[in-house]
Amino acid sequence: MNSYFNTDGSVLYHKFTNVEFSGVFGSSGDYHLFIKYGDKVYMEVKGVGEIVIPFAELQKHKYWKQYYDLSLLLTPNKYSLAEDIIYSSKNTNYSIAYSDARYWSIHTAFMNTDAIDEGYVCYYKINPFDLENMGYTSQKNIDLFQENYANTRDDFINVELEIYNSLATEYQAVAQANQEE
Repeated sequence: MNSYFNTDGSVLYHKFTNVEFSGVFGSSGDYHLFIKYGDKVYMEVKGVGEIVIPFAELQKHKYWKQYYDLSLLLTPNKYSLAEDIIYSSKNTNYSIAYSDARYWSIHTAFMNTDAIDEGYVCYYKINPFDLENMGYTSQKNIDLFQENYANTRDDFINVELEIYNSLATEYQAVAQANQEE
């Protein structure tokens, strides 16, 4: 992984040239976090778990792909990552309750059914530098992940994605118009 960093004393800010970090954080407290490094994709979904799969595998799954595409629209700087040197050093008011200490974060947008708010912080469970040497998740564990995903998300996913995609398209148009001014 190619990166460089600077620090403010409590947080290291990493910039990458060959890794993408993105995420979707929704009003129900759910999140989908992604790290794409080459052909390898790490995906973490609240209440489901995490997997490492080839990009082609991600593309085969309708909802995973839709959340991934949505995450790319909502994450303003896909090549930046913050590392807390001291746990909770800067951000002690987390929007998401994690069950473990997390140090690696991105900024993304928060989506509810009628608006998108910028500037939310989501933390990865893994150290992103470990992804380079991680193996792919076994087919058995991918199937288990997919089953857990379907059991926890299918009831509201179609409605949620339709609303989110509409809002994200509007959000992207406004962001682009602001850049052109």
